[in-house]
Amino acid sequence: MTHPDFRQAALTGARWTIAARVGLQLLAWPATILVVRLLDTSDYGLFAIAMLVTGFIALFAELGLGVALVQARHLDQHLARMASTLILLLNCVIALIIVVAAPWVALALDNPDVTPVVRVLSIELLISAIATVPAALLERQLRFRDLSLAQIAGGAGGVAATLTAALLDMGVWSLVIGNLTNSLIRSGLQIIFYGAPVWPKRPDWRVIRPMVHVSSHVLASRTLWYWYGQADQIVLARLLPTALLGAYNVAAQLAMLPAGKAMEAVNRVAFPILSRMYADVAEQARVHERLISLLALYAFGACWGLAAVSHEFVDVVLGSKWGAAATPLALLSLIAPLRMLCSLHNTITTAIGSPQSATKELAFAGVLVPCAVSVGAWWNGLAGAAMAWSLVFPLVYLLSNYLTCTAIGRHWWSGLRPLKAPLSAGVAMLASIWLTRQLLDQWPTAAQLAAEIVVGALVYSGLLWIAAPRHLLLDARKLVLDFARPGRPSSET
Repeated sequence: MTHPDFRQAALTGARWTIAARVGLQLLAWPATILVVRLLDTSDYGLFAIAMLVTGFIALFAELGLGVALVQARHLDQHLARMASTLILLLNCVIALIIVVAAPWVALALDNPDVTPVVRVLSIELLISAIATVPAALLERQLRFRDLSLAQIAGGAGGVAATLTAALLDMGVWSLVIGNLTNSLIRSGLQIIFYGAPVWPKRPDWRVIRPMVHVSSHVLASRTLWYWYGQADQIVLARLLPTALLGAYNVAAQLAMLPAGKAMEAVNRVAFPILSRMYADVAEQARVHERLISLLALYAFGACWGLAAVSHEFVDVVLGSKWGAAATPLALLSLIAPLRMLCSLHNTITTAIGSPQSATKELAFAGVLVPCAVSVGAWWNGLAGAAMAWSLVFPLVYLLSNYLTCTAIGRHWWSGLRPLKAPLSAGVAMLASIWLTRQLLDQWPTAAQLAAEIVVGALVYSGLLWIAAPRHLLLDARKLVLDFARPGRPSSET
């Protein structure tokens, strides 16, 4: 494929990925509200505990081989079949361990009702295992339309199954049935779209060893990411009252919402395309700088804008009872752009064959962030824990930037240079919103929030127009227009 083909494939993939995310949200939220009204809170609590157990174990279910298949320089059907064998065997072993260990898990959590739920949810590992390789090969072929359709159909089927079971008064099993239905439909369609199952074949370690090298780093990165992403909640659960922990949890989710949803689409599309550019070092460097520049324009505007209006936002949208979430929301939103860009760095380095860079960064974050959060919570409770993120995560970003630039053969400064204009405009936006708040202090909170959003958006976009390189603004404009006006899909090879 030529570079224009890659661009068109990226645009097509982003459209389908975002359409799948938005479509599922529009479908899921009304049904979720109905299910919430039908089920008891204990049903959701029981399901959450079971998913926490199976969700962590699922990180190891495919050994990172799905990513390794997408990234592999050379791939044939024999190698794909060997990977299928390893994934199927591993998932069977893990499912068996879950079934046997479920009573001990329930005992440790002091909730015997967890046992049957955990055991039934382990079936999802077997369902997903069959489709892991076909899904990875679809992604490698840049067939984002098929992947998105499978995701939409699975989500719709899962929602329908959950709602039907809830109407039949099946309690927590409504959520279990919906989860398994989603997995079954999505996996089945992925196999159908690929054309056939990928049948197992006896592995030849001499052949599969290079792919296992990549997958081992992917597995390590996932484990470290899960740890440092959840460690603050674990630490705070032991140090703070339940109500404050709930406020922190909501703030953390809201702070990452603008970045997280965007990165789901960007990483899903960027990884297979960058993997196809492994031989073109100059193009890798160009794409790296361009992606960092464009994402920074969005991230600092959206996330710092949320940080600036956090108190008014919480009061108007969540209600006064969530007031404790306002300060951590502001502090966590300030570093959300850096977390977003770190995620992109990890995607880039893994795609170009340097997964150890992501492992090093996440290992550093996995030690630094939990320690900082513990000290911050001990020093100043909820606000101290959130402030700890803001103080130490820039160090994680600097390391991430250095490792990424080194992997693609560029000076570390080239990764920081694109942040200059968004940072400057973001600081000006924060100042303008603060000034607006002082001037409109007597206004109703909703009107004040609306005015702050308008002023902040105008200041941020105006400063970017002045400070940002003209070619970057034109590039961003062209990207938006291309995205809004779909052209003919690129050929999939």
